[in-house]
Amino acid sequence: MTAVIGILNKHGVTMAADSAVTVTGGNQKKIYNTANKLFTLSKHHPIGIMIYSSSTFMSTPWEIIIKLYRKELKDKSFDTVVEYKDDFLKFLKGKDFYTTPEHQLLNLKQFLYWQLDILKGRMIEKLSDDKTEEELSVEFQEIILEDLQNNIDSYNGATNILNDFADYSLENFKEYAEEGIKEVTDTIFDGIEINDDIFNAIVELYYNHLKTTNFIGITTGIVFGGYGEKEIYPSMVSIQIAEALDNRLRYYDFDSCEISDNNNGAIMPYAQTDVINMFIKGIDPEIDYTYITVFKKLLADYTNIIVGILNGENDELAQKINGFDLSILTTEFEKQLNQLKREKQVSPTLDTVAILSKEDLAEMAESLIYLTYLKRRISSTEESVGGPIDVAIISKGDGFIWKKRKHYFEESLNKHFMANYFNN
Repeated sequence: MTAVIGILNKHGVTMAADSAVTVTGGNQKKIYNTANKLFTLSKHHPIGIMIYSSSTFMSTPWEIIIKLYRKELKDKSFDTVVEYKDDFLKFLKGKDFYTTPEHQLLNLKQFLYWQLDILKGRMIEKLSDDKTEEELSVEFQEIILEDLQNNIDSYNGATNILNDFADYSLENFKEYAEEGIKEVTDTIFDGIEINDDIFNAIVELYYNHLKTTNFIGITTGIVFGGYGEKEIYPSMVSIQIAEALDNRLRYYDFDSCEISDNNNGAIMPYAQTDVINMFIKGIDPEIDYTYITVFKKLLADYTNIIVGILNGENDELAQKINGFDLSILTTEFEKQLNQLKREKQVSPTLDTVAILSKEDLAEMAESLIYLTYLKRRISSTEESVGGPIDVAIISKGDGFIWKKRKHYFEESLNKHFMANYFNN
């Protein structure tokens, strides 16, 4: 896990990231505090890039991909940060995603082994206890087909189709993956009869799933921040990216922020955002959610008490009270609570951010990452945020400036590297 943040105003943008990375293997999990998550995207122009969640793409470290892109980019620039993002994706596709078609299919099969094994276990739990083996086989096929069909139906009218899959048909997917899916189903359902209807439903379900933004498993968030040539104020855009499938990229645009005369300051946290959101909104997100649920329960309990008092004395009024839609009150309560947070905490905080100097932006970004680390350190949860905090300040005039940066080497012992930095 990780915590990264971008803070923007008209003076510039600060990007900061911790160094913790969680490595899992077998039943063990280990956290290292040496990961690089913040990079210059160009050695010549004011643009940076951060990553969070998975540090690899199709088994290739993102750090390698980013630095190879930077080497190919050289001194080329773009008018906007969005164009840098688009060019980076074009580079990734042009390099065959740093993977092979065989690895793409293997990745899909590993995902299906995991998903279908869970599906099988869930269906087995639903089986009756007092039936013969033949009857259980029939029941299993009935309930799994019903479950698959219900999930397929949930995608009807889906609008969250991935950019690269808008023209990807079910026939395309069958041609690509049918043989591999057959291999997976033969293994997972060994000894259990799977008819053509069930198999076709499995193919259709995962076709629908894989072409939408419903990401499950390993994903990476990528954040681009800084200035394009024609941008006088900074902007930030981010994407969520999963993997390559049939030479198409599973990614979608996540969010964006642009400083302008109508938006003088912004705080953009990613990954583990609870502590930062608590600072921005003035309340822990879990407590915030609890307020709403407690209020709903209180209203329901109060209604039941009133109805109980009126029953037998004024049944007509009791019936009217019992039929009242409590969501009207809970929605209004939530609306008023959000307005209070905006007036008392969010707006004053962003107003302050809007006037901070570049140095203060950097200190704020580092402090918010540190607070997230401190919260993990003193709680019972694993310390999934930690290590040195890398901080960069990007401005229109000065470009990309490191405020804090960890090195795995001593600069004084590697003067050749520093001297050749802009030549590579």
